[in-house]
Amino acid sequence: MGIPGIFCGIYTFFFLPNCPETVDFLTASEREAILSDLPEQAPTMKSKTIDLQQVKGLFCDPTFVPFLMIWITHGIGGWGISFVLPTVIYELGISNTAISQVMTMHPFTLVFVILLTLAFFVHTKRLSPWVAGLGLEAAQIVCYVLLITVKHPIAKYIFVMIATAASQSFFAIIWPERIRAAKGTTSAGLAIGVTNASCQLMGIVGPQIYQSIFGPTYRVSYSCSIGLLCGTLLAVSAAWFFVARQDRKETS
Repeated sequence: MGIPGIFCGIYTFFFLPNCPETVDFLTASEREAILSDLPEQAPTMKSKTIDLQQVKGLFCDPTFVPFLMIWITHGIGGWGISFVLPTVIYELGISNTAISQVMTMHPFTLVFVILLTLAFFVHTKRLSPWVAGLGLEAAQIVCYVLLITVKHPIAKYIFVMIATAASQSFFAIIWPERIRAAKGTTSAGLAIGVTNASCQLMGIVGPQIYQSIFGPTYRVSYSCSIGLLCGTLLAVSAAWFFVARQDRKETS
């Protein structure tokens, strides 16, 4: 699975243009049209690679901490549910490996459906990405609460499926807002790096919350996830407030 990514990276590095100004297959007027359509805070070819003022501005930006907390709390509390899926499938009485693998397809198929649906509504401006993000987090919390109380294996599988789909759809919906909040070339690159780095905590802390000693009910794990996702709700609300305030300042 990693080989196509390596080939794409090589092709991108050696053959694709870095900036609109260096594109050979566009005319001068087409390049100007693309550049004029970019937002003011978009990275440019003439910008400094390392701009200390932008670095300082990023860390002083009121949106920095909320976005960081979104990625940390959701990464740990949201994605950990994937560790429970094999146990829930086993509780259905399915021990055949081939059938078990098929049963893991439904949650991720639902991710595809939810993400495309929300992306359509967000792209057509019928739905705010912030509202979509809050809705996904609320849906996860409801599923975790039900997983604590419900014992029926089929119901548990359905709730795990919904929680998995919601958790893996969230980042893709909020990510454009994270990039939009970063101002400048250095800020955008650093914001992407710090945000993605903080999200790696899900692979470090997530398995600790969903250890087998908490199974097969995983009530302790679900409770921890609920607390973390409540933190995500607060962080999303704070980020939404600060981004909206910045937008109002720029338009006024």
